[in-house]
Amino acid sequence: MKIKDIAKLAGVSAATVSYALNDTGRVSQEVKQRILDIAASNNYTPNLIAKSLRANRTFTIGVLVEDIKVLATSRIINGIQKYAESHGYQILLSDLGLWEKIDCRYDEAVLYKDKIQSALGLFESLQADGIIYIGMHDRNVTGLLETDKPVVYTYCYTEKKNDFMVTYSNDIAYDVTKYLVDAGHKKIGLISGPINSTPSHKRLLGYQTALMESGIELNLKYISVGNWEYEFGYSACMEFMSMSVKERPTAIFAMNDLMAIGAIEAAGKLGIRVPEDLSVVGFDDTEIGRYYHPKLTTVALPLQEIGSIAAKIIDELSNGEPVQDQEQILPCSLIKRETVKERK
Repeated sequence: MKIKDIAKLAGVSAATVSYALNDTGRVSQEVKQRILDIAASNNYTPNLIAKSLRANRTFTIGVLVEDIKVLATSRIINGIQKYAESHGYQILLSDLGLWEKIDCRYDEAVLYKDKIQSALGLFESLQADGIIYIGMHDRNVTGLLETDKPVVYTYCYTEKKNDFMVTYSNDIAYDVTKYLVDAGHKKIGLISGPINSTPSHKRLLGYQTALMESGIELNLKYISVGNWEYEFGYSACMEFMSMSVKERPTAIFAMNDLMAIGAIEAAGKLGIRVPEDLSVVGFDDTEIGRYYHPKLTTVALPLQEIGSIAAKIIDELSNGEPVQDQEQILPCSLIKRETVKERK
């Protein structure tokens, strides 16, 4: 179907159809919606080459991901895709597959810089309007990418002036700890991520600050440094529960859902009930936590919003519009479910 066919069905001029489809010119909302409905019902596909030549743009966004299997990645891509679909963009996706290569040794990503540059070269040859880089872990990636194309970094950050970044705030760790304190818990175990992890450090700071402000002395025996895996959550809880009944934690804050579920399983193995005897909070709001019994209290990250905002920044840069905030750090949300109980 061509524009003139849509115009005939809609009873308007071809120019009006063009304005409506490209969101330009003055077209009433009623007429625009009628045109869009006709185009959609007849599977109209715009001529992207012609559109690109007219606008001197390709209306494509290159999405370079460190590893597509990482939990956060798919949700960020979903946010990018939704924005792209509603604003006339196509996305080009390249997966570096770094998780199996470097695991939690994030600094080793630089060893694969040639692979990164190769993917960037592909986006450049296809004349993508901009690139969104999705880290597999929230960390400093300064200098990892070299390209003249606009880049928006997501789920990671750089210290380079004028770089664009969209990520999430770890300040929620303070709120989680305060939530447990307000529920009557004074002995709160912390199952951390790796020591070399930026989120681990930030969440630890939030935990310490909440305890300090609540007048609770920091007990290093209640802090277990882990590796994000289920097995470590299990073993850390076993260690906590090996303390005397009077001394052991009455609540555990695990820095991801997988370790939180491991902790709950360990408690069950020992006959310790969650939340009656032990409260547990996770982080990430994964599906396993939503459908586990009892349903896991956890932290939700604004991943789709991160993707949508990143795509919007590429759109604004491509249109020559000013971007208000080069660094956007979005708040997380505490999701209260069934694994926390007030301690009387």
